[in-house]
Amino acid sequence: MPNFDAAVEAIHQRGYFVGEGFWPMPEALAMQQACEQLKAEERFRPACIGRSTGQHRHEEVRSDLIYWLENDLPTPLQNYLDALEAYRQQVNRELMLGLDHVEVHAAFYPPGARYAKHFDRFRDDDARTLTAILYLNSDWSETDGGLLTIDLPDGSEAKVLPKLGTFVSFLSADFAHEVHPTTRDRLTLTGWYRRRGGLF
Repeated sequence: MPNFDAAVEAIHQRGYFVGEGFWPMPEALAMQQACEQLKAEERFRPACIGRSTGQHRHEEVRSDLIYWLENDLPTPLQNYLDALEAYRQQVNRELMLGLDHVEVHAAFYPPGARYAKHFDRFRDDDARTLTAILYLNSDWSETDGGLLTIDLPDGSEAKVLPKLGTFVSFLSADFAHEVHPTTRDRLTLTGWYRRRGGLF
């Protein structure tokens, strides 16, 4: 489990954090292998946009496949959820965001898949507060595509290669972001912390 001090401080200072090589490599590799096994077992399903009864598939916007991390998980993925719980407790203790729990899915982007620019907070539900993303892709280069870009307040972009062990976190309502088309298989663990008292 990594030390989250730098991530929490960055969230406090500027609202986002990008940590290349942040996650311990043995743990990241174990998670990568667990997700590959789930993919081989055909556990992933086409991702939708919207929520509740308004969910629908829209490949022009989003064309990845997802698997929700819930019950009976492989040990490496359960360990990841345990680490995210430690992050939640530290964020609440130091930043007082009132985060209640996290929802996480693994996302698989086959070649050509993308996710158009969006915010992680729904228009009719303000509970999603903090996003956490871990990348699980070995030997990734710029020519592989799949870049994450995050719009920053000064008009610039933070550009993130989805390399193994890179951890990204940001305030969900404040940062529009985009996953650009990938040219090879791309794996990600994406989570959203929900606060107490959100609108439903």
